[in-house]
Amino acid sequence: MRNNNLFEIYKLIKIAFCVFLYTAQASGQSVPKTDLPVIQPTLPTLISPSMDNFIIPTSNYSTSSGNTYQQQQNKRIMNEVDQHEKLRQETLYSVKSDIDELRSEIHYDLPSKSNIEGTAAYKILFDKMLTLDVNNFSVKGVNFDIENAYFNNKADKSQFDQIIHHTGEFLTAKMKELKYDQNSNSAKNYILFQFFSEEMKLGKQTHLPFKYDFEDYMGVKDFSKIFVSKLISTGSGQCHSLPLLYLILAEEIGAEAYLSLSPNHSYIRFPDDRGKWYNIELTNGMFSTESYISQSGYIKSEALQNKIYMENLSKKELLSKHFSDLAEGYIHKFGYDEFAQSVIDKALELYPNSISANMINANLATVRVKYVVQQLGINISDAKERERILNYPKAVELLKEMQKQYAVIDNLGYENMPPEEYQKWLQSMKGEKQREENKAIEKQFKGAIIKSTKQLKN
Repeated sequence: MRNNNLFEIYKLIKIAFCVFLYTAQASGQSVPKTDLPVIQPTLPTLISPSMDNFIIPTSNYSTSSGNTYQQQQNKRIMNEVDQHEKLRQETLYSVKSDIDELRSEIHYDLPSKSNIEGTAAYKILFDKMLTLDVNNFSVKGVNFDIENAYFNNKADKSQFDQIIHHTGEFLTAKMKELKYDQNSNSAKNYILFQFFSEEMKLGKQTHLPFKYDFEDYMGVKDFSKIFVSKLISTGSGQCHSLPLLYLILAEEIGAEAYLSLSPNHSYIRFPDDRGKWYNIELTNGMFSTESYISQSGYIKSEALQNKIYMENLSKKELLSKHFSDLAEGYIHKFGYDEFAQSVIDKALELYPNSISANMINANLATVRVKYVVQQLGINISDAKERERILNYPKAVELLKEMQKQYAVIDNLGYENMPPEEYQKWLQSMKGEKQREENKAIEKQFKGAIIKSTKQLKN
């Protein structure tokens, strides 16, 4: 799975912003106390001319109609005062006008990518996905459409559908050969587990187990490396494509199974016929325990309380994940813009606690702030330069929104898992303890399948 945040950019802005707050407080500027860092935006203040130099003496002032020298002097001074005040007002108005004019030239929305070939495929698909029944949609159909949009609608849907259909027939026929109960959810999920993890023969057909592809497994260089279509064509995939193909095939043969998440990772959960839940780790073709999944060291108690990890994604939450996948593909291919924001807004509407959608949302907020600051020509690493942002209330609002979004992620219990740590965790799945646990769980589960098969025969 990909870690889709812009922490380097965010850290720079966050540090600069915190220093700026400290500077504002130290200099006596008013910073309201709220849950979020808030800057009170103000316009530059012009210093009024001192009136001490324009005192009008009255001791020698005459009320006669004659114009004495003192009267003329006082009149001159009064005229100067009027001129100073007029100049002050004109200058203030001019500065405000200049700032208003500059503000009007600042773009606070990210530039659209709609002029780039291929973006139309995403927008058409987004509109199509908005019409889906959130509780009843085809995982196969939505996943194909998302991958096809990345290829600018040049993939062959009929060929993909045919492969899934034939695989479903292969699995059903194998269940009959093994005399598994065709109505048993345990048996259906076990045949799927075997299909992913073992060599399977049926007549002259032979299916080899899927392998984990450690090369560019996050799709950084080649985004299509995480696709189900790539998994089908090469026989190797990773923790994004393997669970999705499992769900597609489960849908094809009528098995109940769910996608579940852990840091940088996804896996499968399903209930047996008695309601007991099992975890399948497709990256190594093993059953796994809850304790093993939590051993990564990056699952905080807050994350479990907020149910962002180790939970069954409902159909609605799974659709949210598909919207996040759509946005990720678009961003990887074209970059960040307001269309990507619309897609993520929908993902968050369906699943507010989605960690993937919230992280992409934070990225969008960070890129937007960076874009605006660049337009303003503000060097946020320079203390004096930072003060200029106070002249732009909307820029300040965007900065606050960015920090608010990162606070959401922190409050959900997310902790960044570095790629090297994730790879270590993946490698640990091949350890002796994990293999022994898998054997024990599989033996118990297989025993229940055999018992069910014997009862079916009788």
